[in-house]
Amino acid sequence: MTRQAERARAILRCATTVALLTGCATSGFEATPAGPGVPRISDLRIEPAVVERGEQATLRFDFQDLDANIMDVYLGLRGEVTDFTLATGLQPVVLSRGKYFGQTEGTVEETITISFQRRSAPLTYEERAYYGEVGDPEQTQQQMGGIRVYVVWVVDEKGNVSNSLTVRVTVQ
Repeated sequence: MTRQAERARAILRCATTVALLTGCATSGFEATPAGPGVPRISDLRIEPAVVERGEQATLRFDFQDLDANIMDVYLGLRGEVTDFTLATGLQPVVLSRGKYFGQTEGTVEETITISFQRRSAPLTYEERAYYGEVGDPEQTQQQMGGIRVYVVWVVDEKGNVSNSLTVRVTVQ
């Protein structure tokens, strides 16, 4: 591979990471424009911000919904970065259903377990060169650390989707 091609790939990886971390990637749910009856969320935090693989962390964020009809709290994985490999496009899951119904405001608190998925097989030398991997080819993602970027949002009984917030956690 030529030096120019390597440089182009490095710039592309950097641009993709910046887009991911600044919110240019989509979660699959389009936020409803702000207005009466549309839930809003704020102040997303994860504790602890650095975890070991397989440990639990607590997500907390504040919400306001004057209709008091929040039905679902969603968690999406915006992406993960391990050994210079970027993964995106993972489907969101419902963290809780109906738990905050009847509340006009409050704090959502949900505990999640943080782990990386195993790679089915080590990459070949050519694949490592293409993807820019520098880690041990025999090491699986379960054995490696990295960064996970989560996105959360809520949906009310009428189908209104709140704004979304992102948070980053470092996995050691």
